[in-house]
Amino acid sequence: MLCAATGLTMHSWPAKSCAGSGHVGTRLQVPTLDAFMFSPFVCRTRRSKMEAEGRRRDGGLRPGFCCRELELREFHDKYVIRSLDPNVRDQAFSVSRLDGDIRPLTGDANLETPTEVSQIFGVAGILRLLAGTFVLIITSRKEVGSYLGFPIYSAKTMKFLSCNDVRRTSQKRNERYFMSLLRIVESTPGLYYSYEIDLTLNLQRACMLDEGRFSKPLWKQADPRFIWNRNLLEDLIEHKLDAFAIPFIQGSFQTTEFTVKKIPAKVTLISRRCNRRLGTRMWRRGANLEGDTANFVETEQLLEAEGCTSSFLQVRGSIPLLWQQIVDLSYKAKLEIIGHEETAKVVERHFNDLIQRYGTIAVLDLTDNHGDEGKLSCAFAAEIEKLPLVRYVSFDFHYHCAKGKLDNLKILYNEIAEDVQTQG
Repeated sequence: MLCAATGLTMHSWPAKSCAGSGHVGTRLQVPTLDAFMFSPFVCRTRRSKMEAEGRRRDGGLRPGFCCRELELREFHDKYVIRSLDPNVRDQAFSVSRLDGDIRPLTGDANLETPTEVSQIFGVAGILRLLAGTFVLIITSRKEVGSYLGFPIYSAKTMKFLSCNDVRRTSQKRNERYFMSLLRIVESTPGLYYSYEIDLTLNLQRACMLDEGRFSKPLWKQADPRFIWNRNLLEDLIEHKLDAFAIPFIQGSFQTTEFTVKKIPAKVTLISRRCNRRLGTRMWRRGANLEGDTANFVETEQLLEAEGCTSSFLQVRGSIPLLWQQIVDLSYKAKLEIIGHEETAKVVERHFNDLIQRYGTIAVLDLTDNHGDEGKLSCAFAAEIEKLPLVRYVSFDFHYHCAKGKLDNLKILYNEIAEDVQTQG
């Protein structure tokens, strides 16, 4: 599928599927105020191999799996989180409620009677602030589908456990204030995870990696760009609590099954939000000096049928220039391009990274050719001309397709026909 965006409207039209196993075609990047890129890929998945690797012959949990169900034991001086997974019951760790000190536990190391016992479904991580230490746990989950045969879950509710010795009235007041801020994190929407397979890697990249990665902890297999709780996992990783370190993605996960000519098929859509240069719309625009663009998202469409899985990638992000929008009470915030001696290097770094990760790129610029967007488009085109490996196509969508004249899209189709054919 190819997509194009102008302003707040997105349009899509079908593209040919990639022919041949292992072929990676040309990528199309379509920037307006945001940019898009596309990549088809077909491979025969090694699901049976992955599932066979999933469990050790002795029935134990392999290094790449995480504990699926846990027990939270609360004591006056500490929290103890223990695995209820039948294969790893002896794994546990404690967190001091006085200073946040973490201690791995094995066997039945604690014979005391807890004040409270509850079931939890994972540890999202540990946050250390000047105000103290907080443990983020998953208190409820929902199975939303499967990915390559493994169940995928949505974190429905989460909760911070405070690990601080709060005694004075002023400390209690500060504690309440910080907890009110952390409630926002607890309610973060669109968090998905698996105990058994990495969700951060798209199938195209996963098929190119060595199968030995399945023997590594799940967090080590993951793409750091798309781990929502990457920083929160540092304490668990440092204490070698790999079975508790679950990498999350923020985005979306949707799947549906259907039949085509009596052939069962399944389509899955996964969106992964990058953890670099995050921010709300208009407040966060453009790229940083490293070439990372605001609100970069990779969306993968997977089609599974007759033992073969096709993967189609689309990535989007803000136009990779140094620019901003001045937010005020006006309907359309004014754009400002920031003059900087590093601008050319920023654009080059951005596209070098994309080429390295996704291959050849064609850029479709659908922004207006006038006004603030026109200035942004001209500046972007000028920088693209300096990059010999990136093809640039400009198409003023609002001008050509005004008043519903979508038939004029054939002008764009003709311009990119060769690129589409190269994709497969």
